[in-house]
Order: sequence, then structure tokens, then C-alpha cells
Amino acid sequence: MSEKKQYQTITKEELRERIKVLTTPIDFDALIQAGVLEKQGAWYKVIKWGELPPHATGKVKSIKQTNKGMFVTFYPVDKKLAKMVE
Repeated sequence: MSEKKQYQTITKEELRERIKVLTTPIDFDALIQAGVLEKQGAWYKVIKWGELPPHATGKVKSIKQTNKGMFVTFYPVDKKLAKMVE
């Protein structure tokens, strides 16, 4: 028996907000300087999750938890989408 996929409908405003998240660059230097993130190879150690801006949390690609803390990677800014928004 196959199940029907259910799709969530979003409003234009929600779509605009998501596009804003995807096209807003993350200022890694400022977050590192503020003690929110710490660069460790290709990953960033999250020191203060609650201080990550919404556009950064919206770009989290991978999360791993180790005995040394929580580490994340981020999606890059979608340049094609940013160009469309302009």
C-alpha cells in the first residue's frame, strides 16, 4: 500500500524569510571574535548556540556531537538565489 506524500504549504512571507536566510552571509570572523564559534578544520565548534543569528542556524548543514562539544558545518550562500533576489 502506498502512502500519499503530504506537502506543507508556506506563505509568500515565509518563502521570503527563507530566501533571506539562504542569501544572508554569515560573518564567521565576528562570531569567532565574539566567542560564539571556534574554527576547527572544516567544522566550527559551537560555544554559544543561543547567540548564533537566525540566518546562521538556518544554514547548518551537518551537526556532530563529541566529547569535546558540538560541531557544525554550514551551507554556503546560494549565489544564484541571491542574484535572483536582486
